[in-house]
Amino acid sequence: MRIVWIAWFIAIVISFVIFESWALSHENGLSLSQATVDMIYAWPPVGPIMGIIIGILICHFFWHWVPKQKKETCQVCGKTILKN
Repeated sequence: MRIVWIAWFIAIVISFVIFESWALSHENGLSLSQATVDMIYAWPPVGPIMGIIIGILICHFFWHWVPKQKKETCQVCGKTILKN
């Protein structure tokens, strides 16, 4: 499972580097940050919408909530595991 998170992190970093270098390579030097600010000035609801989407994704990926009745201790190794 850890390799999946490492792969996602690397993909995000590479995507950021590609988009930022593409933005800075243009004549006007518009960065990704400036493009985001320009979008928010053009249509103010973009900021809250992006915040909501980011919040939903954070909850989806990092909230490891499992009810207690679905957990049990493995008899072999002693780890807490999920019931089927």
